[in-house]
Amino acid sequence: MDLVARATGAADLARALAATRDAVLVWRCSDADTAVAAAALTVERRHPRLGLWLEVSADYPAAIAARDVKTVAALVGLSDVVVEARAHARAHAEVVEALLSGGPVDLVNEVATLRRAYGRPAPREAVRVWAHEGGRLVGGGQSLGLVAAGSDALGEWRRYGD
Repeated sequence: MDLVARATGAADLARALAATRDAVLVWRCSDADTAVAAAALTVERRHPRLGLWLEVSADYPAAIAARDVKTVAALVGLSDVVVEARAHARAHAEVVEALLSGGPVDLVNEVATLRRAYGRPAPREAVRVWAHEGGRLVGGGQSLGLVAAGSDALGEWRRYGD
């Protein structure tokens, strides 16, 4: 499995999806809120291999990111989400993943304490959650490393793979 990380403007998302072809595009919107821009996709622009790259922080905690992932997954479908943070990316990703389960969540880690928290409804299709840590994507017992990087007319891109 390969993931291609790319930041583009909202108007270039369709071109970025087409350029990615054989991999999942993990997209960050450079000129609007990423989740809002992805949720605004029209039916003809939806793509089965779309992921989001979200940076969590004190202003945008993992629990809110999980709500956004759930919403975007319900509206347009998502296959993957990458969680980036200045510290404890895996712990933030654990919060996102737990809140996508739909059930009551009891979780205590470095970044959150959740007691009987819910993120309902769970996405219809499973969303793989990755943490960006040390230049790698880690999640679900897998670790993907940077295998290629470059730039094209849409800007810079990074490909992660086994």
